[in-house]
Amino acid sequence: MRYIFLLIIIGSSVGVFIMLINPRYKEVQVMKKDVASYTSRLETAQKLKLGREELIAKYNSISKADLDNLKILLPDSVDNIRLIIQIDSLATKNGLSSLRNVQYDSAKTDQTTKPEVTTGTQKTYGEFNMSFETTGQYKNFLSFTSDLEQNLRLVDIATVTFSQALNERGLSDSLRYSVTLKTYWLKK
Repeated sequence: MRYIFLLIIIGSSVGVFIMLINPRYKEVQVMKKDVASYTSRLETAQKLKLGREELIAKYNSISKADLDNLKILLPDSVDNIRLIIQIDSLATKNGLSSLRNVQYDSAKTDQTTKPEVTTGTQKTYGEFNMSFETTGQYKNFLSFTSDLEQNLRLVDIATVTFSQALNERGLSDSLRYSVTLKTYWLKK
């Protein structure tokens, strides 16, 4: 009888282990893995938070004048009207006539486009091409191009064509300049 009682106790112990303890043990193991995963994610989040705070501190340490200069250097939009006004003021400042026959491709100024994929790399900037005509003395045109070069806004002069300017009485001592240039802007 004693052996039967021992066998019943051993059998019930094995049954309790299989039915109650083993499933709970497996749940605890899964929870341990989850806790380890969450702890790892929490550490990564803390590192990202510290990195973000460092970047914010660096950004806040930049002076407002420098930030404004950066926005002029490479704006986050085309802002073609402001660009035309800026170039026109440079032309008139240097003794050239106001800009005439200003042309630009308005289809390329769409600021909602995604960065283009070209040969496996993405362009995070857009290009804006424009052309215009102005007249004036050659030395004034040289001063104008020098001012464009010194200007904060990135501008590449693609082509310049010269021709003799005509006035009502015939030829004048001024030249007509047809200029094509390219400028850049950051895509969002």
